[in-house]
Amino acid sequence: MSNSDIGEYVSIATEAGEALVRRVSVGSIAGLDGIIFDIDGVLIDVSESVQIVHGAAAEIYFRALGWTSCESLVEPADVDAFKLAGGFNSDWELAYAWSLLYLFKSLRYGSTDGAALEAAHPTIEEFTGDLARRGGGLASAVDAIRGMCRPEEWKAVEARWDRPGLQRIFVELYAGDLCPEIYGFEPEMVTGQGLIRRDRPILDRRFLPKSLKLGIATGRTAGETTVGFRLMGWSGLFPPHAIVSEDDGFRKPDPGILALAVERLDARRPMYVGDTPDDLLTVRRYNEVHGGMLCCIVLTGPARRDPAVKVLFAEQHADMVADNVNAALAALDSCAGGAICPAEKQR
Repeated sequence: MSNSDIGEYVSIATEAGEALVRRVSVGSIAGLDGIIFDIDGVLIDVSESVQIVHGAAAEIYFRALGWTSCESLVEPADVDAFKLAGGFNSDWELAYAWSLLYLFKSLRYGSTDGAALEAAHPTIEEFTGDLARRGGGLASAVDAIRGMCRPEEWKAVEARWDRPGLQRIFVELYAGDLCPEIYGFEPEMVTGQGLIRRDRPILDRRFLPKSLKLGIATGRTAGETTVGFRLMGWSGLFPPHAIVSEDDGFRKPDPGILALAVERLDARRPMYVGDTPDDLLTVRRYNEVHGGMLCCIVLTGPARRDPAVKVLFAEQHADMVADNVNAALAALDSCAGGAICPAEKQR
């Protein structure tokens, strides 16, 4: 491996890609006793599943309302924009947000032409930019739309905002014939294979450290996690007791999800590996109460289309920013093995 200096970070080149390691964190990384992973965008590539489900769900949802030209209402880049705005760790809540935006625009412009509404203001790019300034999340989306409505307009929009119906479309598209196993019901609209079967592994098991405790803290449900790991061939790879999912009652950026994961993993010096601003915020909130957790952000999630986001995460002082989870894991050896010299550690 070769090292070169990038500001307060050391760049470590590995066979799996680059990892930027914050100088002041090198010693702590060398002393890790556990790693907790997010799943989507970190261990598993969902760009051909969850990312596509949003657009397909939008088309079905709005066509049922009599709209036309609904094919490109929500593109994968739009999903990334919501994720990077923060507060949308739940893809269901993300779907509720874009549906609310389009219902508002339909009422405001008196149109059911999806192509026209896609281009009408506020666009998704404009809307997510506003949400980022507001702190992100579904509550901010509701406040933003309500603030643009007269009282009678808001009532009309809210009356058409069928969140349970949208969620049902979403999960059937995602799980398909696996709905009974994952969600406990028989699908009605999508009875063939769901898009979950398009998930692909990012993690290369060769890079998993054998000396560290391994856990999961994810926004997936327990069913989504279990089936997802089985499809990847990873059943048993992570100890069941060390997997914390949405079913445990926490949703990022609530630091309780990491506190429970640390407790189950029995780790004193853990690192969390995520891929969004919410993941970094969750670690920060955990450290405000407990301290001692490092954060690695990988660039295989919503940041993959925007190289500038690497700089953003560095400016927010993530302990490590890596091209992918394998590069992050490979870089651990450099920190622990002394490939970064003591002089570099002290700067």
